[in-house]
Amino acid sequence: MRATSTLLRAQNDYSQSRSSYGYHGSRVILDHIGNVFTKRAKCESMPPERLATERDTRFWRLDTFSDAIFAVAMTLLIFSFPLSSLPRNLGQAEVRNLILSLAPQFETFIISFLVTGAFWTAHHRIFDKIERYDQALVWLNFVFLLFIVVIPFPTAVLVSAGESWLPVAFYASNIACAGFALTLAWVYASHNHRLIDTSTPIREARLSTVQALVVPSIFLLSILVAIYSPRLAEYFWLLSFVAQWAVARRWRVVKSP
Repeated sequence: MRATSTLLRAQNDYSQSRSSYGYHGSRVILDHIGNVFTKRAKCESMPPERLATERDTRFWRLDTFSDAIFAVAMTLLIFSFPLSSLPRNLGQAEVRNLILSLAPQFETFIISFLVTGAFWTAHHRIFDKIERYDQALVWLNFVFLLFIVVIPFPTAVLVSAGESWLPVAFYASNIACAGFALTLAWVYASHNHRLIDTSTPIREARLSTVQALVVPSIFLLSILVAIYSPRLAEYFWLLSFVAQWAVARRWRVVKSP
């Protein structure tokens, strides 16, 4: 009888401890869920200054993510060279001839690097004027970054087979799409001061739109130049830097009177 009562007492204690554990476990889960809703309610009832800080943090994440995509794309450009097919154990004269033979491909790499860097500066120039964002702007930015991350592939095609007009047209088409995507993002953000400061002059917003359209327009025109001379079309791309500077300068001259 004593053994039986001891066994029953032990089973009862185990059942109580298990119930207590289940109770406390349920309380932990319910408390966690409650904390989530409480935190959300606190965020909704935050002072405007605190909410502005939260938005700045999220916008900073979007900008940093874009910078990371540019860093990866610009790094991958170096892999456009066919390094695995380079001969080994070359003499001094053979190395010199090899470097001279790779000069056109290296020029293509430099131009592509500069073009990607120009897009990075344009992206920063535009997003510095944007004070807030929504889901539409996020997806428009994703579309733009899609064409940026693709740049190493048409660059590799251009380095390998740049003597014909088709690789040049392929590269120019991708750059033009990237330019138009960035322009679309800016037009969406600046239309009726949707996501930019309301004190931004309309003339300044239009200048940014014109500057953003310069690069894709020049690259589209370069496709016609490539039919005549693919190498000339690559140098034609450098006009985008001069054209952007000329547009900004002309705009200031017209504005100054």
